[in-house]
Amino acid sequence: MSGLGASFLQQVLVMVLLARGAHQSVLLIADGARWIQAFFTETLAQIPTRTMILDWYHLAQKCLEASSRLCRGKVARAQFLRRLYRRLWCGKVAAAMAFLEAYRPQAKNEAMLETLIAYLHAREAWIPNYRQRRINQQYVGSGHVEKANDRIVAGRQKGRGMQWSLATSDALAALRTLTLNGGWDRYGQQRQVLPLVAS
Repeated sequence: MSGLGASFLQQVLVMVLLARGAHQSVLLIADGARWIQAFFTETLAQIPTRTMILDWYHLAQKCLEASSRLCRGKVARAQFLRRLYRRLWCGKVAAAMAFLEAYRPQAKNEAMLETLIAYLHAREAWIPNYRQRRINQQYVGSGHVEKANDRIVAGRQKGRGMQWSLATSDALAALRTLTLNGGWDRYGQQRQVLPLVAS
């Protein structure tokens, strides 16, 4: 699926409801974006057995980016990340925030420290015990979605010198989705049109 806006989210909701069946739960793995949080808390509110987790890659990346503005030197940065990641990997968000508070005297950018603490606090409910999920062979990241984005958007639209408006980018993504879903082949071989699930 590809698309944008409120009508697209309604179509996503319909697809989720159809895919989950009568008694299955829904797991949403998010990158921390506010619109995804709103979709989960508001649009998916009718699904009682739903869970959202913050993608480990995006959480780790956020900490990595912040560390370059917080730590003084590569050694300090590596030690900082090792201690922070150890707490977050086990889902110990309160311990991670306490570690950040204790790091305040060493931080070279206190505003960045506050930003990182606020980021963790706002997403605490969606930071699970990644270690236990990995042991249980459960998802900790959104790699499948990222790969789909690479195939639908990045592979076609992020070439050197390319620029797209929102409308043309969305239209091109819809056509790329149609291609990946075998829509052109279906039309060429059977004269059947595979509808664009979302536009």
